[in-house]
Amino acid sequence: MAKRRRKRLTAKQRNRRRALFSILFIAIITIGVHLVKNNLVTIKDIRIQGNKKVSREEILKRGRVDLGDKLYKQDAQAIEAKIEAIPYIKDAKVKRSIRGILSIRVQERSPVAQLNFRDHYVNVDQDLRILEKTMQFQPDYIKINGLTIKNLQMGSYLFLNDKQKDLRKMVTGVLEGDLKDKIQAIDIKDQGLDLLTKDDIQVVFESTKDSDYKCKQLLVVLEKIKTMDKNISMILMDKGKDPVAVTESNKAQAREDGNNMTPLEGGRGEKEEKDSRE
Repeated sequence: MAKRRRKRLTAKQRNRRRALFSILFIAIITIGVHLVKNNLVTIKDIRIQGNKKVSREEILKRGRVDLGDKLYKQDAQAIEAKIEAIPYIKDAKVKRSIRGILSIRVQERSPVAQLNFRDHYVNVDQDLRILEKTMQFQPDYIKINGLTIKNLQMGSYLFLNDKQKDLRKMVTGVLEGDLKDKIQAIDIKDQGLDLLTKDDIQVVFESTKDSDYKCKQLLVVLEKIKTMDKNISMILMDKGKDPVAVTESNKAQAREDGNNMTPLEGGRGEKEEKDSRE
């Protein structure tokens, strides 16, 4: 009995010893790999993909990476954040390889709108990020008028004030959605905004609230106008229950009164149709 007990104790000790050796082995391997990564693996090659507007040199300069740097001492997230600070960069992803390869994949922004600033122009993307100053007028970009900008900083965004969140949402809705190809200018007002279509129709919004619905509603209205046998030059989106169309001859007095205007009942969107059913 005592002999069997000693054997059981010996087996426990043996198992304990094996477990200890396993832990030590794993620890040694882990420490070894860590030391090799941090001290022996250097950047032998830097591969950049997705850049057309931004040069390779600019990306490396902003990311602060160079050949010969310790590969695994590079903070991938920090590098990504530095590269994304470049105005034209929307997204950056950094990957490292044990072979000493640092891969950087970027997604660039595209300008879709332009505004005046002093003696030059400023290009912005659909997120209203300021991309660059330029002397070159771009006729295909949507023009944004009515802004007063005191300090212009590349990479910053327009309409970040809390009071401008509805305005920002409406402008980005125009720049991002199906309206983008139909609009040539956005005119910011003290209250609301005006749009100018590529058919030279002035669209008046007295308020920028509920912008998602209003943008969809405007698309319906513009399609309906194509079927009308009238020279429509203005659309008042917030004049009444439905948007109203105004002919050129009545445009001057249209904002002041509701006479000689054509209600566009077909311009009601999904929201009002649902409300009427209820």
